[in-house]
Amino acid sequence: MKMILASQSPRRKEILEEMGLSFDVVPSNSKEYFDPCLPLEKAIQEVAYQKAHDVWLRYPDHCVLGADTIVCFQGKIYGKPKDRQEAFSFLKTFSDQYQEVMTGICLLYKDQKLCKTDITYVKFRKLSDQEIHAYLDTHNALDKAGAYGIQDSDFVEEIQGSLTNVVGLGKESVKELLEKLK
Repeated sequence: MKMILASQSPRRKEILEEMGLSFDVVPSNSKEYFDPCLPLEKAIQEVAYQKAHDVWLRYPDHCVLGADTIVCFQGKIYGKPKDRQEAFSFLKTFSDQYQEVMTGICLLYKDQKLCKTDITYVKFRKLSDQEIHAYLDTHNALDKAGAYGIQDSDFVEEIQGSLTNVVGLGKESVKELLEKLK
């Protein structure tokens, strides 16, 4: 079975490589509509499905993996920040708090559609404004949900769940979905 990752994310690519999987990368051109009428876990799966389906239409004989990650805090969704000011605001908000990192995952293969949502709880330690500015000066926070990469910061005090989910793709869930394919 030939596999395609429907994402440009270098972090998702690294995770699949670490798993020893063979795959090609074909970025999705989907519009990524997030349906506010659906429960959050289903809405993020739907975005992952949209990404996978867009690529699967071009490669229907392949197994296509789509994923999307968001950060949630007190019922609000934090995607990729639009600018440095918003990134600072996100990180300041998360200081000394728990947030949920959700990744919707969708695998399409032949007539099968397998989806799952990973949720990991992440608690930041208390951050100073100076630390946040130093992070923003040295890392590209604009290409990450919630404005941070867990792999390139020391903000996390506690994590409950999959670390690779916070990076962008839960290894355990990908393995579980692949094992379910026929």
